[in-house]
Amino acid sequence: MTSIDLIPDPTAPDDPEVDRWTAVAGEVAGILREDVVDRDRANAEPVAEIELLREHDLLGLTIPQSFGGHGAPWRAALQVARIIARADTSIAHILAYHYGWLRIIESFGTDAARDELRQTAAQRWLWASPGTSRLGLPKLIPVDGGLVVTGESGFATGGPVCDRLFTRALHSDTGDLHIVALDPHAPEIEFTGTWDVLGQRLTASRAVTLNDVPVHSHLAAFGPLDQPPAPIWSMAVLNFQLIFSVLHLGTAEGALLEAADYTRQHTRPWFHSLVEHGNDEPFILQAYGDHLARVQAVSALTERADAALTRLYSLGDQVNADQRAQVAEIIAAARVNAIDTGLAVTSGLFDLTGARSTATAHGLDRFWRNQRTLSLHDPVAYKQHELGGYFVNGTRPAPSGYR
Repeated sequence: MTSIDLIPDPTAPDDPEVDRWTAVAGEVAGILREDVVDRDRANAEPVAEIELLREHDLLGLTIPQSFGGHGAPWRAALQVARIIARADTSIAHILAYHYGWLRIIESFGTDAARDELRQTAAQRWLWASPGTSRLGLPKLIPVDGGLVVTGESGFATGGPVCDRLFTRALHSDTGDLHIVALDPHAPEIEFTGTWDVLGQRLTASRAVTLNDVPVHSHLAAFGPLDQPPAPIWSMAVLNFQLIFSVLHLGTAEGALLEAADYTRQHTRPWFHSLVEHGNDEPFILQAYGDHLARVQAVSALTERADAALTRLYSLGDQVNADQRAQVAEIIAAARVNAIDTGLAVTSGLFDLTGARSTATAHGLDRFWRNQRTLSLHDPVAYKQHELGGYFVNGTRPAPSGYR
């Protein structure tokens, strides 16, 4: 059965490929859970954690078999990230982004992109990227012997621990958009600043400064930045919006699992209670039931969004604006609900576990801190406004992506 919900769906169809990789993810999550509180407190670069992903062969999960990867479906990647997020949202974040970048690279269809996928599968590389920076795009400059990239690129989740850095750049002569791969170990790359934040402390999200960095691989070339993107590239941002829903979902599930374990072992009934054990308190069980119902609803909506996006990708360049908009709004709805439910669950768990559970040794606060930090990646109000505009006025969200 391919259902990893906290209340498994007995009607879920069997999918051995997904089952195989969720089992691996469960093993990795178990290892990460053992010292997650100490690692979160230390706030060090997650070098050992990335090696753990590499050792379990998760980095080549979605790369097509023809390029040396495992060729697992996108759904498998999301479920792997979801399970790992139950134990350590930061590491799940880095891994899910890696899958997102690889999906974009595969969509380019160039010889260079295919070569990078082959090398990634063979070397078990981790990818990271600054994504879309509000600082503007760096410049791609022709020099003797090739091309270099220079400029500020915003922050890149996983940048300091990745093997390849994926970035956009504008050609200094033409202004056209290009996508290039860089070696993050090149001396011309600086990872600046500190990532000392409330949550998601192990995502190694540092600012990237590019000082005439030699281009390792020229992945794709496009026209002017204001030229509408091809449909396949306009879907890039939808991957990441869905990834956030999955991370919120997995974190909420992890919080419930850990809180329930604490309740069973440690929570004591109140003085006026008519029960002998904390895990029999009616108000505690009622609250768990409420949280669980909401998490199950988020899971169903997130999986619906995944199915819609998978269908959109199957249409390729035949996708039209209306089809993209429909899928974008399903994903937006999933994210709005995932944020709301995730924050409610991770804050409300303390009402179910009691005062002693706030001891820092238990680290239950990390679930809320991670949720709160994730929820601010971009303002949820804009997603709500987008949904309302689409429903009331039929306003389609503007396509965006790697253009």
